[in-house]
Amino acid sequence: MKILNARQMNKVDSLTEAEFGIPTLKLMETAGGSLFGYLADNCDLESYRLPNQDKLIAIVCGKGNNGGDGAVLARWLAETSVLPDVYLIGKIEETSGNARTNLDTYLAKHATIQEITTLKKWGQVSNRFGQYGIIVDALLGTGITKPLEGLYSEVVSTINSTSAFVLSVDIPSGMFSDSLIKGPQSVRASATVTFTAPKIAHILNEDQEAIGKLQVESIGSPEQLIDKEEHYLNLLTREEIASSLPLWKTASHKGNFGHTVVVAGSRGKSGAAILSAGAALRSGTGLVTVCVPETIQDVVASFYPEVMTEGFSATEQGTFDAPAVDPLLQFAEGKNVVAIGPGLGQCPEIVQFVHEVVHQAPVPIILDADGLNAFENKVDKLENYDNQPIILTPHLGEFGRLLGRPVVEILPKRVELARQMATEKGIWIVLKSFRTLIAQPDGQVFTMTVGNPGMATAGMGDVLTGTVASLISIYTAQGMSTPHELSKAIQLSVYLHSLAGDLAARKTGFQALTASDVMAHLGAAYQKLDQQIPR
Repeated sequence: MKILNARQMNKVDSLTEAEFGIPTLKLMETAGGSLFGYLADNCDLESYRLPNQDKLIAIVCGKGNNGGDGAVLARWLAETSVLPDVYLIGKIEETSGNARTNLDTYLAKHATIQEITTLKKWGQVSNRFGQYGIIVDALLGTGITKPLEGLYSEVVSTINSTSAFVLSVDIPSGMFSDSLIKGPQSVRASATVTFTAPKIAHILNEDQEAIGKLQVESIGSPEQLIDKEEHYLNLLTREEIASSLPLWKTASHKGNFGHTVVVAGSRGKSGAAILSAGAALRSGTGLVTVCVPETIQDVVASFYPEVMTEGFSATEQGTFDAPAVDPLLQFAEGKNVVAIGPGLGQCPEIVQFVHEVVHQAPVPIILDADGLNAFENKVDKLENYDNQPIILTPHLGEFGRLLGRPVVEILPKRVELARQMATEKGIWIVLKSFRTLIAQPDGQVFTMTVGNPGMATAGMGDVLTGTVASLISIYTAQGMSTPHELSKAIQLSVYLHSLAGDLAARKTGFQALTASDVMAHLGAAYQKLDQQIPR
């Protein structure tokens, strides 16, 4: 599913009429009908219906198309004996186009619209808002780029002061459609119904509580206008992910699911190696070997009898040393993937060790944690001499260190920055945040709404590294190694990890969730996805 910015959405609307002959007035009518359908499905409209009406509905309209959507909804309600109070913030004579048409239609058939043009007039009606059971926010749409002030700010404050069910049309008024960070003021909606496609803020804005439950409604715009390559931001759905599951045929052997190599750990950080290797095992790879400094091999080997270990020469500090590079590269020959980084440490020897492994690895490389830190301000050195695929899995801090920029600068631009780096370097970037991003070499960026705040704890990245490695191992072992197929493997693994986190949180709650809990629920996540595949 595509995620559109405000400019792209406006273009889709205009081309729907210009190229396909579907009037925008018809789109507005369908949008208003969708709003009515949402209220009918989710609210008890019987108690709002005449003649036994004991609850009231308010619709607050602006002068633009959102107000027109609100006017259509008002007419639909009135025609089913639910007569709302309709407020227009402005004068009817100041409206135009489809909004004016629908406001006039409502006035011609039903009751009045109260025009509010000053703070004084709003003050005279605002005390009524405590009486409303439902308030429809049809005030402002996706086009605003400046903070609310004056009358608009006061209207939003009044709406937010009530205990009503608040339904926002398209986007909560005051929220910037293309922004990833919280704005100064917006409606706090119970639910938001948007049209055609989700907008950037619906999915990626950190103020998700303002949106409430999101519902996307199709109103008739042709799919070919929406599903364009130039619309590079995508929302992964469970159905799309389920279709990417690799095959587990009846006549299979472990070689069909690949051999995953995890290069991780150091003295005091053996847990990172254990988590990554365990997650790779749980995600379905046929064989897992974890390569560790010899000083911790016994510790790591004691956890999973199914995981093989290889010990390599170590420094006095218990990290990999330089002579370990050649035997490690020899060991990686004939395997399917190398994941390197969790728990390696950050001494100068490790930086050189990581660089050499990444440069010379004979198979796809996943780079995480201290593997990423080895390239701090050295992104120019991030390459494989054999053009093997490289997948980075940084959190925001690690991504900032790669770019030499503070997190506060990256937060509002993380989509563009991840996409730029992925396309320039020809790599995949899995940028971990409250909505993980997958930026691909082809310029497409994917995200998802699974995952939860309980996953912001130690070890989650190690589990993700193992999960990504496992799926790439399976895909490549089954002959699926084109860039498109690798992208599918990465999308599936990130979604699987987040879904496992949600399933685990149902048992533990967010507060007690651990990386081991997520790893233990990878199988349940697979089952959840497998149920989506038609048989």
